Amino acid sequence: MHMTHYFPWTLALLLMALGPISSRAQECSDIQFFVVNQAGENWPVLDVNYLISNEEGMPTADGTWEVTPNGLTADFCLSVGCYSIALSGEAVNGETIGLELFQSDFIQILELNQTEGGIWQASFCVEQPMEFNCPEAIGFSEGEGCAWAFEIGSFQEGEEVLWDFGDGTQSIWGGHFITHEFEESGTYEITAFFTSYDCPMGVNLSTVVQVVGCGETECSLEMEVSSADGMLFTFSIPEQPEGAIIEWYVDGQVVPPTSENGLTFEAGFDFNPYWSVCVEVFTDACPEGMEACYTNLESSDCPDPEMMEVEYMGGCYALFWLSDPNVWEIGWSVNGVLIEWTTGIFFDYTFPSDGVYSVTAEFYSATCQGELYEWEINIEGCGEEECPLDLVWDEIECNQFFLEAIDQPEDATLFWTLDGEPYDYGYAEMMFTFEEDGCHTFGVGYETPSCPMGAFEELEICSDCTWTECDVTIDYEELADGIYLFSAVTSNGELFEGEVNWWTGGSNVGEGNPFAWTWDVLEPMEVGMCIGYGSWQDCPGGETCIELETPEMTCEEIQLILDGEWTAEVDWAFELGFEAVIDGFEIAGWSFDSDWSADGVISDTLILCVPPACFDVFWGWDAAAVDVESLLISVLVAGMDPIVLFDWFEPYADVDFGLLPDCFDAVSVAENPLQGARVWPNPAGESIQWTLPHSDEACELTVYTLDGRILLTDQLFGSSGRLDVSDWSNGWYVLSWETSGMAPMMQRIFVVH
Repeated sequence: MHMTHYFPWTLALLLMALGPISSRAQECSDIQFFVVNQAGENWPVLDVNYLISNEEGMPTADGTWEVTPNGLTADFCLSVGCYSIALSGEAVNGETIGLELFQSDFIQILELNQTEGGIWQASFCVEQPMEFNCPEAIGFSEGEGCAWAFEIGSFQEGEEVLWDFGDGTQSIWGGHFITHEFEESGTYEITAFFTSYDCPMGVNLSTVVQVVGCGETECSLEMEVSSADGMLFTFSIPEQPEGAIIEWYVDGQVVPPTSENGLTFEAGFDFNPYWSVCVEVFTDACPEGMEACYTNLESSDCPDPEMMEVEYMGGCYALFWLSDPNVWEIGWSVNGVLIEWTTGIFFDYTFPSDGVYSVTAEFYSATCQGELYEWEINIEGCGEEECPLDLVWDEIECNQFFLEAIDQPEDATLFWTLDGEPYDYGYAEMMFTFEEDGCHTFGVGYETPSCPMGAFEELEICSDCTWTECDVTIDYEELADGIYLFSAVTSNGELFEGEVNWWTGGSNVGEGNPFAWTWDVLEPMEVGMCIGYGSWQDCPGGETCIELETPEMTCEEIQLILDGEWTAEVDWAFELGFEAVIDGFEIAGWSFDSDWSADGVISDTLILCVPPACFDVFWGWDAAAVDVESLLISVLVAGMDPIVLFDWFEPYADVDFGLLPDCFDAVSVAENPLQGARVWPNPAGESIQWTLPHSDEACELTVYTLDGRILLTDQLFGSSGRLDVSDWSNGWYVLSWETSGMAPMMQRIFVVH
């Protein structure tokens, strides 16, 4: 029986936009399909024929998609209304193809149903596009000193702005107007994430300001020189702050001062026609130091400009040098910005992007004080965004490897090499099998108009299938009559921790280790369970099977009661299902999944025979415009009070139940003082904050995606917190705070960047 999986907190994949939003009519609305290739390595490219028809069955769009393992996006502009999309092609079915629909304010996973002729069809509706009133720029004005004021448009109801001033201070929440005081001069990028009722998705804004004359300390030094006879000289500097470090140099060599406080230095230069004295001072206010120098001759013995050299072979890297045997130090600058001081003649630099740059050398020696030399260089073919390429790999088996070229432009045509020779292969993904142990060098590259010099990456992979003896076998225990927990174990009795896939009756029924399963038979029968497993540690990959006789699965009758009433403009169906769990293991091979559809009223009672287990309950519905007046689903178990599985007006209640004694240990149904969590901003772009209605209870925060995947889990203390969502994908998420002995609080948020 085919099932659609939902989690207890998933009420719908129908997503509602937050805040007051106005609509406007237009000829068509932009939508996007994301097509997923789920066929595996046997079909690296699926040719999918598609036909989109309107409600009257008239064709609207058709064509063919070539879907790779990376998926495919297809954009359309369709009139508001409902449509059907039909898919066909070799190997195209509901298992090999996934289809998602993106509209301006929600994401919908479409369910494919098979029709006559091998056609797979899904229905969807295009809604009126929403109009948002979001600001477009940050305004600013310079105040006194270091203080600046920033403003985003005018006030909007429900506005919240996360400001970041680019100066290393912590981001803060505020309104559309804010002031900030910078600590020092510089160029700062101001960013703000703005949300309001009229701009629920939020918008990222930025601007750049140049702060001048703020917090600067003048780091300059003067040195006085005196001599009575032209042979003995006295050098002195002004009084310095306590703790200052003072260093004197003669011809570039450190010499001790001739005074206790280090402020003066005396020396004679009887037989040296060329000499120079320098002093450096380091203080807390000037940690990079101040310098003053004096030489006995003018700078008439500086390197000739012909000694200037540069080596540049294209790309981002260049090497500069200025030859002189008497060099003390050279200060190297790029476009007027000092990069470094060197005591040698070489300067190597990696430029950030293409362009014309000015490189300056400030030269110092005994006979040349501060002479400037300048190169102008044109950098071409630099920039990762123009020629991006990377080659990654993974081991499948000891002699089989998966390689993939990533980050290349969409218009790039790849070429491969094997051990330096051309290798005829045109796809980005490659599965390669070694014929014998050894090493191969794989290369991949491309050339495009935007990357005329081309991009190329290569790596070496070695195969080693020399294994020690290792056998993998299947062990099992009965959790109940006809229900088994299977384990793949190694020859030394350890649980096999590599990849394991479970097979029975010729079908792949699950993965992981251990694995719980039932054949759910009505009478005893001979059955077999097999595994296919990958290589792990000293164990090569392989497969193995066992045979056993399974008895009839024991079960117990329960009653399921459903009552509801609603008003709907279109057909509306409600789906309900159970999944069985014993000792924390979900029992594959058994599930209950049913749906009801009626015009306005549902009243039904079912008698089910279920295994002795605990049950996770899931539900869902397909609807457009529906006004539900009531919907209540209960289950009757012998010897217990009725259990409410779903109540339209309390959708987040704890709905799990079971036939085992420990099914109700996790959450007490006692009075719960946690009335709700407050989360903002919502939608969110960079981070969210929350407050809980308690102060000292420890709780566990779990974040789920709408398909039930756990994104993160964290232990919390206190009634408030903040969570970074900047690296989350766009879409809906559910946050659950759970405190011991109480039902969890849940809150749904929308993340958009």
